[in-house]
Amino acid sequence: MTGYGVTNAYGDLKRVLVHRPGPELSLVTDKTLAEFNFSRPVDRERFLSDYDTMLGMFQAHGVETLLLSEVLKEDDDAVGYMARRPNMTYTRDLATVFSRGAVLMSPQLKGRWGDQEMMARAFERLGIPILGAVEPPGYLEGGGVTMLGDDTAVASLCDRANETGTRMLRDLVLGKDVKYFLEVPLPFGHIHIDGIFMVLDRELALIYPESLRVFPCRLYEDGKPGVRHVMFEEFLKKKGIRTIAITFLERKAGHLNLVVTKRSEIAVGFASATRIASELARHGWHLATFPAEELFLGNGGAHCMTCPVEVG
Repeated sequence: MTGYGVTNAYGDLKRVLVHRPGPELSLVTDKTLAEFNFSRPVDRERFLSDYDTMLGMFQAHGVETLLLSEVLKEDDDAVGYMARRPNMTYTRDLATVFSRGAVLMSPQLKGRWGDQEMMARAFERLGIPILGAVEPPGYLEGGGVTMLGDDTAVASLCDRANETGTRMLRDLVLGKDVKYFLEVPLPFGHIHIDGIFMVLDRELALIYPESLRVFPCRLYEDGKPGVRHVMFEEFLKKKGIRTIAITFLERKAGHLNLVVTKRSEIAVGFASATRIASELARHGWHLATFPAEELFLGNGGAHCMTCPVEVG
């Protein structure tokens, strides 16, 4: 049985579930851009070149990359389905793994409805328990979920999520996988929290602070009734988390879209994120980078394209 269990967002990445896209990329046309959330149709060879460079970095860092196409190769229905779904490569949005197993997410875009079922089939084959699912009318995607330390789950209310979705997740994990659950409302125009906040280490994170200063967050604690209201940055400060601010242009270019592969040492991200790479170097980190000019046309990066299933 494959090992599993994710208790934080900053440990050594052991295993990750990914999907190398194939013929489905050709389904992204000028007429379907909105359906699949691409900026324009992509050059498939260049997109795959960027992807393969990224995947090679994970493998070079000792991460076991579990490809959906390999895990599900004997499932003809799944293989045929994925060949029609350009967004399958963004596996993080489809499920989130906690300490006890996986929670299936509920994608908001019609072009992604049902994609989480492929992740469910993969988890079953890998022996990873499914704790439950966020289901319509609840919407929530994995890019809107993260961990602070090892005791707090964070879920953002954003353009792709609603309160029904965050409540469904809270009911599944609070008091079982985490002690605290922080619901973070974001202003209009934000798809996920991972576009403006990224945990790097127990006490270090990247942040676009302006978007997190608009609304108070709701903090739920296991065993205590009701809810407390906190501002996001104040909550980080109380937990001892220092932040590195990013600029508006860096946010729009996806420079915050990183994945930690070695705790306190190495992360993987875009080659264009030169200033962030320098900032991380000042903190003793190395940012391993890959070209992503074509890949980012799908409005996602290394973080979006990885669903961690085991973090050590």
